[in-house]
Amino acid sequence: MSENIKKFPIGVYAIIAGWALTLATLVWNTAGTNVSYALRLDQLEMKWVDFDVRLDTSEAYRMQLASSLAEIKTDLLWIRRELERVK
Repeated sequence: MSENIKKFPIGVYAIIAGWALTLATLVWNTAGTNVSYALRLDQLEMKWVDFDVRLDTSEAYRMQLASSLAEIKTDLLWIRRELERVK
């Protein structure tokens, strides 16, 4: 058996090395793509959280503005009634 192993031509070793390199390259590219997608998803998640915080803040401001406008409207109605009563 050891004689058969020694009789392999160098081309067989080259083919085996080529296949090993091809498989290693495939694994390398797959891992790189996976990391790239993971980073992009993390960035999107960070942007989503930032957007959600900004949306909550803007909703709070909107509610505060609506409350202030309601108070102003009430005050204006009171002023109108007082002016009508004085006449």
